[in-house]
Order: sequence, then structure tokens, then C-alpha cells
Amino acid sequence: MKPTEINDFMKQSVIGQEEALRFVSVAIYKHLCGEPYGNLMLIGNSGTGKTTIMRAMEKYYASLTDNPQYRVVVVMNANTFATEEGSVDTSLMLKRLEERSRQILGDDASAEDLKEHMENATVCLDEIDKVSGIVGGKPYVMGINIQQALLTLIEGEKVLWPMTIYKDKTPERVAVTIDTGKMLFLCAGAFEKLYDQVYERVTAPTSKVKLPTETFFVDGEVQIREYFTLRHHFKQEDLFDYGMQPQFLSRFDNELILQDLNPVMLKQIFMNTDDSVFKASQNFFKSYGIDLQITDGAVQKISEEAAANSRIGARALKAVYGRIIKPYEYDPFTQEDVKQVGDGHQLTIDEDLVKRALNPDTHGVA
Repeated sequence: MKPTEINDFMKQSVIGQEEALRFVSVAIYKHLCGEPYGNLMLIGNSGTGKTTIMRAMEKYYASLTDNPQYRVVVVMNANTFATEEGSVDTSLMLKRLEERSRQILGDDASAEDLKEHMENATVCLDEIDKVSGIVGGKPYVMGINIQQALLTLIEGEKVLWPMTIYKDKTPERVAVTIDTGKMLFLCAGAFEKLYDQVYERVTAPTSKVKLPTETFFVDGEVQIREYFTLRHHFKQEDLFDYGMQPQFLSRFDNELILQDLNPVMLKQIFMNTDDSVFKASQNFFKSYGIDLQITDGAVQKISEEAAANSRIGARALKAVYGRIIKPYEYDPFTQEDVKQVGDGHQLTIDEDLVKRALNPDTHGVA
């Protein structure tokens, strides 16, 4: 597949984030072609799709038939490299790579095949912001040590790795050299304080940056306000101030800022994705024999309410929808909105029901 086709495949699982998907698609393509590629770092609020992109990559690699040696993908949290003794242990990553390779190849895989699959793997490290070298304004030694250990692996390190193989069902202990320089690394983190940090820099009295404005109507009156987006004002130096080591960041070709989810994106996530909140709710009510439906106006209202909570992204959909649906989940047949239709029952969530649930003081409780 060409990058455009890889992108089309991943868009089946990821809503929005077109720019990030294009970069990821090119990185995957170069990785598969054996060309020099750039490792990537994703920065975005919780719920904007970082883990979803990682899982979409995993799904794409799993679909490969022509290049099965690239099918190994591991997703793990960066802070798991810290041990209880206060040291850094990166062998956990290699252990996970070997386990995943065995799942694909089988227990009778040769050392050569395991080595090939491990070396061509894709490693996704989530919550990379949790290994910042600064915590609470003070140096965080563990974070610095983890970054230094990871940058060595990402740059390319030849690690002598012991493993057990089976010849005629007889276990044999061998050691193989794993070259981590062939792996593709994708790191991701919310970097929550980065938003406030960059905003303070941009709006400081000495800053010459002028924020753009937007015009809107409130109660028939025109209001103008400035608006700030991280992706338009971010500089790599901001990550240095956040606590990420320059040497570590130099191992990444691009830092990609994910977009906050707008109501249009949230509407698609709510209704159309594989893990759709509404689809799961429909399946739940089937156990009661209730056909759950929702109007376009209700979906729009839910999406707008969730979009107002930009710091938690798609997770806001569950919170907003939960406020609406929980009374019906507990005891649906005592709710007047659950109507008998033929031999069964139906619950239709409309815009009025949503307004009543979200504003009980004004509209009364459903």
C-alpha cells in the first residue's frame, strides 16, 4: 500500500486528525520499504485519539500478508520502565517484543525468525509526558534517566538478548543480537501543562504575538473574543521547558499536535465508530427488549456539550451521555419516555429529553 492507502485504512478507525494520520502513514510506508524514516511524537489532550491511532497502526500491521515480519506492534506506557528499586529497566520492551513475535510465529519459531520480527517491530510508547525531567518545578531524576535510556534504544542499540527456542520439542537457551535501530517508534502524551505554559508565553507582556479573534452572538449581542490553539503557537523549545531532554527530542522527526475534537468529529465518534457509545447503549437496551433510538437534534446537543470539555476529548461523550441515560438503565419501565410499540418497547432520545437531563434545575428531571 502507498501512504494514501495506508491513510485510508487507518481513517476507518480514527475520526479526524488528518495531519497526524498523513505523517503516520508516511512513516509506516518508509518503515515497510526499509527507507530512513522519522520517529513521531503525538501531543494532544486526553481523548483526542492518541491511543486510537496506535491501535489503528496495530490493526494495519496485522493485516499485512506480504511483509509478515513487520506485524509485531507493542503498546506500553513509558513510565513502566521505572523499577521499584529506582532504576530503569528497558528489557521489558524486548520481553514484550519477543512475546508478541511468538504469538505470531508460534512456539516452534527459530531464533532467526524471532530476531527478524523483533527488529522490524513498531513500538508505541504512551504517556511519554509522564517521564518529564521536571515535576512540580523541580528536577525529576527518574524521568531524565528513562529519557536517556529510551533515546539510546531509539537511536539504535545492539542488545544481546537471551531466549529459549525449541528444537524437536527440546528447549535450548540461545542469545541473539537485537538491533533496535530498525524499529519504528511512536511516542504520545497529553502534556497537559504544556497548554498553559505556551499560553503564558504567547500572552506575556513582552510577547509580540497577537491572538486571532472570533465573533459570535450571545443573547442577540455581538461579542468578540480572542482564541488560542496550541498547534498554532507551539515551538519545540516549549518541550525543553516542559522537561523533555533535547537529546531525546532529537530522535523524533516531528512533534504533531492533535486537534481538539469539534462537535462534528464527536458526532461521528458517538454514532459511527466500532466502540461507539451509542451502539453499546443500544445493545444494552436490547437485553430489556427496548429499541433505543436517537434524533439528529439530540446527537448534535450531546456533541456540542462534549466539545465544551475540550481537555478530555471523546471521553466527554461518555460523561455527557451518562447523565442522560443512567435513569433509564436502572429501571427503564418506570420511565414515561419508554413507550410500548407493538409487542416491544421503544425509547427515543430527542433534543428535549437531552435538555431536561443536562439542565435539571431548569427543565425538571426526566
